[in-house]
Amino acid sequence: MAADERRSAGERVPRWFWAALVILLVFAFPYFEAVRNANELPRLLQGAALVEDGSFAIDGPAARGLRPGPDIARSPVDGRIYPNKPPGASLVCAVAYGLAGVDADIRGAPRTLRSYTLWARLLTGVLPTLLLCVAFARRLAEPLGARPVMAAVALYALATPAWSYGHLVYGHQLAACLLWIGLLTLLRAVDEGGRAASVRALVGGALAGASVVVDYNAVFAGLPIAGWIVWSVACRPPTRAPAIAGALGACLPILGLCAYHDAVFGSPLQTGYHHVINPEFARKHGEGLLGLGRPTLAALHTHITSTASGLTWWAPLWLVGAWGLARGRRIDRAPVRHVFWVSIAVLAVYVLTTASLNFEGGWRVGPRYLVIALPAVIPGVAWSLARPIQPRLAPLALAGIGALAAWSVTINGLAANLWPHIDLTNVHQPVSEVLLPLLRHGRAPYHLAFGVEGGVVWALVAAALALVLWTVGRARAGDRGGWIALIVGAALGLGLVAATPRLFTPHPRAAANLRYIEKVWEPTPGRVAPSRRFTPR
Repeated sequence: MAADERRSAGERVPRWFWAALVILLVFAFPYFEAVRNANELPRLLQGAALVEDGSFAIDGPAARGLRPGPDIARSPVDGRIYPNKPPGASLVCAVAYGLAGVDADIRGAPRTLRSYTLWARLLTGVLPTLLLCVAFARRLAEPLGARPVMAAVALYALATPAWSYGHLVYGHQLAACLLWIGLLTLLRAVDEGGRAASVRALVGGALAGASVVVDYNAVFAGLPIAGWIVWSVACRPPTRAPAIAGALGACLPILGLCAYHDAVFGSPLQTGYHHVINPEFARKHGEGLLGLGRPTLAALHTHITSTASGLTWWAPLWLVGAWGLARGRRIDRAPVRHVFWVSIAVLAVYVLTTASLNFEGGWRVGPRYLVIALPAVIPGVAWSLARPIQPRLAPLALAGIGALAAWSVTINGLAANLWPHIDLTNVHQPVSEVLLPLLRHGRAPYHLAFGVEGGVVWALVAAALALVLWTVGRARAGDRGGWIALIVGAALGLGLVAATPRLFTPHPRAAANLRYIEKVWEPTPGRVAPSRRFTPR
């Protein structure tokens, strides 16, 4: 290991980095009460119902007469309405409902739908994103170096759709947090072996299993995890006890979910998707295995290569991460090598399953169903940034990374802080047809600096880009001309963002779609819009 790599491996991610990440993720609050996002509202209603009615049903008094939207199911047991999603995020929303009430009492103001949504987003989106980043930094900083890991974490949090889903009560970031923290804990405990590690493995397995209680999509990660556990039990005798403990731990939350299904939908294997009310949703989920069929090129295009919703468009550095995973899988430290192998398997499984879906994901920023797998690229990006590059190729490689980073930080920052409710029905290209026009028109979200208006999004995106470029530059500090290459590349990336209106033909309804967004916009300059009261009945 070179001297600068040894020095980097001995460092720790500094506290100011975490403080900067907290500010960037928390500062803005894009909220539009008239929109009533159908992915968020059922979970919010169920959280309130749990506190006020002691019920999972969302058609009781706690609903306040709000229409929950299409993502609902009717129970064949009691005929009542429930979200068609698992209840894990709703349990966290119940905590947020209580915190919003405490906050309202302190401020001497009523609890509102807006304040409740804010607390729910903090607990199901922002906090899980931060905890996930901390977990990867703690696990990888010593073997790969603090600087490359810091850059990889910054790129994940600010240059992928994770930033947008950290601002929404979709459950994707909460599920990703549970899955990957549980997985990292489980891998380390099993690699250490012995009975003393079994308790940690039990906890890690339970956390990973709990991700399915938040997002059914997390169940696909169980395939590579189960394969790794079976291999550990069969081929590594010292690891058998913690591996079995991890498997048992994963079963505990799954059994709880089955009990919920049995009580609400009449069978442990019946989910809300089997009883959806919306006819179109019922038709889609009735095809194949809950909408999962054979892989198709159309689905692969939608989720991976599309310029409207594809992962390669919204987070192009995932390719660098995938390359790094493939090259770093033979790293000489076995515990870290297992992280690489399992990450490869999880990423491959999710690419395959999303290519097999017969639905696209509704309102979304990028490919919703790949969000839970996105942390898999963190080790690969860190490995790529930690490895030496041939001196003659380094400027070109760093310019490319700078361009992709600038592109993805900018478009994800605009989506996360301006309009994370992208409906592609009437949109060909969301950057040119939605995000840039909103920025040009001076639109701004609710935010912590209440006296500041139009410039807040510019400042957030600029600060995020500066943080990402600084961390990447520090990770590659030994490359000659590295900073110049990064800055030149970033300028090219920003130029590409600015050029998108000239590169894509807008949808015929794009102007009408933008008018609707601006019609429901909050806040209007200088005025906080009223919000529905959400006080106990």
